[in-house]
Amino acid sequence: MAKTLTVVMLLSSLSAPGSVETITWKVIALGPRGREVLAQGVKTYDPAKDVVVQQRAGGSTWWSKSVPLNDTYVVGASVHREPRLDGFGLWVKRRGDAGGFSWEWFNRAEGLVFKKLQGSGEVSITLKRGPGYEELESVEFLDDITLRYVDDMRKPTGTKTHEVIMTKGSLLRVSP
Repeated sequence: MAKTLTVVMLLSSLSAPGSVETITWKVIALGPRGREVLAQGVKTYDPAKDVVVQQRAGGSTWWSKSVPLNDTYVVGASVHREPRLDGFGLWVKRRGDAGGFSWEWFNRAEGLVFKKLQGSGEVSITLKRGPGYEELESVEFLDDITLRYVDDMRKPTGTKTHEVIMTKGSLLRVSP
């Protein structure tokens, strides 16, 4: 029987752009024997140097921006340049899972506070602003947020093989 994994991450507190951020994370397997810690660590990163940026093709300007936690796990955001940013997606990847998928959408609730579309929790964001656009810069987790993941999309709908718990007070900075 396949094990289900939970990844618990603690991201660093707010700091100035260009400074070092720290992500503390833990991988927990959920299986027939219960919860088992598989891996844990602390990732210290400089958003100006360590955020992986991939520009995406299409009719608008957007990027996939991520932070590798170790050789296996990556957490990231889909960053769009919009006249007004009313929503964005966060995701997790596990290297080696060609058919893996994770996607959690957040809608603007009020001001710079966004609410998770499926499930509970809110985040606060900072924006990069330019002529006629807003772009996601960082995400502060106001609640514990679960990012769901399945290692193979051929599995039945609703299956999750991983959870990434972003802990209240954590910060994911995707722009320096």
